[in-house]
Amino acid sequence: MTTFSSTTRYLHGQTPAHLLRPKVRLQPIQSGEGTPSVDLADLTEIVDDVAIVLPAIRIKSPEHWQQVVSQLDDDIDAIIPVSIPSYPTEIWNSHPQPLAERGLPFIFWPLIKFDEPDFWRWSARDMLQAIGVDVQLVKNNKEGLTLLRALAMKRFLTNSKLVVFGTQNFPWNAHAAGHLITESLGTEIIVKPLSAYRDKYHHFNDELVQKIWSERGARYDNKSCNDKELQTAIRSYLSIKSILEQEQALGFGVNCFGDLIPAGSRDVPCLAQLLLREDGYIAACDGDYLAMMSMVLTSYFLDKPCMMSNMYPVQYIGALSDHFGDPLSPEESRFPRQQWTNIARLAHCGFVGIVSPEMTPDNKNCLKDWGGTFEIPRDGRGCGCDGDLAAGEKITVIELKFDGETLLIADAETIETTRHNDMPHNESTGLLKFRNLPDFIDNISREHTVIVYGNHVRDYEILASVLNLQAKVF
Repeated sequence: MTTFSSTTRYLHGQTPAHLLRPKVRLQPIQSGEGTPSVDLADLTEIVDDVAIVLPAIRIKSPEHWQQVVSQLDDDIDAIIPVSIPSYPTEIWNSHPQPLAERGLPFIFWPLIKFDEPDFWRWSARDMLQAIGVDVQLVKNNKEGLTLLRALAMKRFLTNSKLVVFGTQNFPWNAHAAGHLITESLGTEIIVKPLSAYRDKYHHFNDELVQKIWSERGARYDNKSCNDKELQTAIRSYLSIKSILEQEQALGFGVNCFGDLIPAGSRDVPCLAQLLLREDGYIAACDGDYLAMMSMVLTSYFLDKPCMMSNMYPVQYIGALSDHFGDPLSPEESRFPRQQWTNIARLAHCGFVGIVSPEMTPDNKNCLKDWGGTFEIPRDGRGCGCDGDLAAGEKITVIELKFDGETLLIADAETIETTRHNDMPHNESTGLLKFRNLPDFIDNISREHTVIVYGNHVRDYEILASVLNLQAKVF
């Protein structure tokens, strides 16, 4: 087994400040005198990458307790209660109402030395939860760090933005349903026409385009994208980047298949997606803001690269044949038909999808003329991106649903990247095996799924809890 599950995002240069997940601010409050249940020096060291542990406040009286909790600054993300071990007569038990009124998460950290939950807090957790306090009895240090990253994401998403370009004619219509994401998570979905970035192409001269490519091209192997199309792709990158900088947005998507491609254009932003991910942004195909949000909930939360693409269950041979001119069925000698219920293909516009180089086996992505579709033939124009997924890797597949309140989480693995040598409109697809694809399909939001290497089911469950999302695991 390779180490793709531990691969982190490749970032080029200095990441803009608004794309950095903030550190959470933790306020320890100690009830009574004595040796605290949590060594704050050890805690500070453990959480240093994700949190700031403030000096502890020692409670002197019930009145002091009421004053401290009610007057905590708005930049405090959670309270860390510490007290004398195994002696649960703390102030939060005798006077819990200030916690319910303040509404801050109340985190019982694990016993650091033993890396296990402090079971003396069972009853306090249940009582406090019963009166409306957000209490977390953390199982171990690893889950504690995940919880802190999730709390950071909650702050990070507040007043954040995503930009989608193009006509809103797919079901992921930001005009119709984008407000549900804003209401749920705080992220505003901004819609702009394709002209918003295309009209900027002329702002970037050949010298700058060449400079960008000389600095960034080493991670890409140009197979069949001609110089003119490559230059246009880089200008797309620079133009979109300027808008993201202006809007202080987290990422973008372009409605290619519903707007750009049918109009006869081929200045697809595939390479722009990859380069902007290297700058710290997220990027998804077809202007699907829900896939974009799923990528936000992945890359900024897990610090890992991810990609999105169309997911096609291979058992549906009719729909696959209509879209590809071929059912793309797995070889029955290797995959008996009774196994097909849990197997799916991953494909988008001629290739697996927009796979960042660090997610590929050779750490490169191949540039080719845009791959086309069965309905819209490949014509040699455009700059597409052809990258393989690593085979035999655990992956987690997620979809945020249109309601902005439900997160689908599927446990799966990569089987292979299949090459279709006689299909110019579909050169490559990923073959995936799910633990429970039928139930995932019964709940699915869209064909667009987001893929990350590794088993992160529990991580997403914790994130969903913090963001008040309903997690459904398959």
